[in-house]
Amino acid sequence: MPMEALFFNLKSTIMRKLFTCTFLLLMTTSSFCQQTGPGQPLPQNDYLQKSKKQKTAAWVLLGGGFVLAAGGAALDANSDWSKSETPYLVAIGIGGASMLGSIPLFIASGRNKKRAMNASTYFQIRQNPVPANTGLTLHSTPTLSLQFNF
Repeated sequence: MPMEALFFNLKSTIMRKLFTCTFLLLMTTSSFCQQTGPGQPLPQNDYLQKSKKQKTAAWVLLGGGFVLAAGGAALDANSDWSKSETPYLVAIGIGGASMLGSIPLFIASGRNKKRAMNASTYFQIRQNPVPANTGLTLHSTPTLSLQFNF
């Protein structure tokens, strides 16, 4: 028996150390990663799609929260008032929190829709000075521009 207990302690100690080392190794590799270039700005269609998804999620949270709160309230109203009905109160609380959680999504959706309407993309030919043997010459360069108006 003591040999099995010693083996079990040794095995669990080794597993703890192995798990800790693996966890630390994974954390350090992800902490040294960095973005190589600046993030691409979102064009108008991406902002509109993001706004639509946020608004859908907000409506789902609002509707689901209302159904949960109303169902909990209806079941609590039909229950015996002499004892505490904790599950119904929890359902009402979760429904209320869900309805409150939909508010930031509605605000973010409106903000992204506003950004999409203010973003404009256009194609432009720019005259850029380029050094040459005799001085500077102007060369035409096609550019694609994305402008945000805030």
